[in-house]
Amino acid sequence: MNEVSSVSKELSRNNLFHKVEDNCILTRRSIVSIPKINRDIIYLLGILAGDGSITKIKRKRGGYHYSIRIYAEKESFLEMLNKLFKKYFSIEGKIIRDKRKNSTYNLRIDNAAIFFYLTLYGSEIGKKKRFKIPSIVEKDRQYFLEYLSGLTDTDGCVYGKRIQLKQKSYELLKKINQILNSFNLNCSEPKVNFTNNQPYYYIRFDNKILLRYKTNTFLNQKK
Repeated sequence: MNEVSSVSKELSRNNLFHKVEDNCILTRRSIVSIPKINRDIIYLLGILAGDGSITKIKRKRGGYHYSIRIYAEKESFLEMLNKLFKKYFSIEGKIIRDKRKNSTYNLRIDNAAIFFYLTLYGSEIGKKKRFKIPSIVEKDRQYFLEYLSGLTDTDGCVYGKRIQLKQKSYELLKKINQILNSFNLNCSEPKVNFTNNQPYYYIRFDNKILLRYKTNTFLNQKK
């Protein structure tokens, strides 16, 4: 996939003004680097599938707002993710404390080029159904583990030698279960519990993957 031309086509299809220079998309408001897919980007896709959202909201004056948001309890976690966006897209978002929950923050990036880049690789617009793993992730073992690390860093927890991942989608966890067992990571079948009378499913598997945030491995890497 040629990422720059693919993003440019999506912008043109949605009648959004832009220019292309080398590997950058230039709009009236921003200059965005368009990176080739890599392990860090795959990790961000997993984060978005866990505690993120990508939305297209109609504007009163015409057109749309294109917004990416990631939610977390720790501001330091969002600061780390913001550095990844800066590194690969040359764009930083804003980290804001949630007015409804003082213990929650969100990272917000309003940018159409990044929006369409992420959707090209499987990020879902609007309310997530989470029934599918992006095809590029499913086909590559290392990408799959990076994607799973993003999911687990947001919707998971570590119990010693085991990791638990919780989701609303039984179908997603069943697929992850099958892939993990093909890697001999001893993954359990999805089980159900209820939170506020809503069914949630969870799996548990061996703690043998890189969890960038929960193990602080990523935070301790040299810059």
